[in-house]
Amino acid sequence: WYQRRVREAVVSTQSTGVSANHATDARMDVFCIGLWGKLQKSYIDVRIFHPGAPSYLPKAVKPLYREQEAQKKRAYAKRVIEIEKGSFSPFVLSTTGGTGEECGRVMRTLASKISDRHGNTYRETIEHIRLRLRFALLRVCLVSLRGTRTKINYTPISNIDINLL
Repeated sequence: WYQRRVREAVVSTQSTGVSANHATDARMDVFCIGLWGKLQKSYIDVRIFHPGAPSYLPKAVKPLYREQEAQKKRAYAKRVIEIEKGSFSPFVLSTTGGTGEECGRVMRTLASKISDRHGNTYRETIEHIRLRLRFALLRVCLVSLRGTRTKINYTPISNIDINLL
């Protein structure tokens, strides 16, 4: 079912003439094997948006998630399917705590696989995944706002040996 949806997205992308990101340095945020099928490569790209931004105010929230997912699919789905030979899932989150349809599907599938493997209940596992995701996002926001606590040691240019011969 999921692969059919990705193929439909690629076909609709091809029909509209919007090209995928074919740059050699184009990378997705998360890579895993076995998420959607046994030994199948899966690529996930994360996008966080703020639905309260002035450009989004006249729009309803649900179509915003679909629009963000469609933008990610236009940028990466064709490349992932044709070049990387895997599946692509946009992981769209909002700053208000909501998630996109595909994001929820990824988390449900992941929770199901983890709960089966470790013998936990599905409810405990999905709660744990959501909690870890919240703290990870909070950590990213804090680091981006105030910087990292670790001190970066720079080597003075005078101490670097430039002669390679």
